[in-house]
Amino acid sequence: MSMYDRERRKKMKEKVLVLLGLIVCLLLIVGFATNGLSKPETVQGNASDQEESKHESQEISDIEITLNGYSVKDENEEELLVKVDLTIENKRESTVNFSLMNLTLMDSEHYAYSHESNVETKGILGGQISPGRSVSGEVAFIVPRDTSYELVYTDHFRTGQLFFPIEVTD
Repeated sequence: MSMYDRERRKKMKEKVLVLLGLIVCLLLIVGFATNGLSKPETVQGNASDQEESKHESQEISDIEITLNGYSVKDENEEELLVKVDLTIENKRESTVNFSLMNLTLMDSEHYAYSHESNVETKGILGGQISPGRSVSGEVAFIVPRDTSYELVYTDHFRTGQLFFPIEVTD
């Protein structure tokens, strides 16, 4: 075997290894992408499709927040999907920037959970709200199973919090 043939075989082996590596990477990417797109399995349990209609309003720093209602559904055996329907009204004379980061759902053991952005909700809650205007929408939380929660709004720029109780029936 000549020196030329050895070099050719070596380059061919390198090309085959690179091709195999790329195929493995492609399969991993496709596997992760399809797994990430699959919807979580819903398991029926205690909180089967509870909906509550409330109209409780509270005000802080000239922002009125109204809890219009909420729904509770089973997410899986250990977690619930809680969707809270809110209306935010700007009573100031200037524009308000409202962020979902100001909202948390706290369980009875005082653990707080932030909103879930990958859950389909009604309306867009957040952004700039002009003076005298209001916006309505839902915010979703996936939380461990419990019987009571509190929706907490925290005004980080001024000082204060608002609390809205949320009860889950068996």
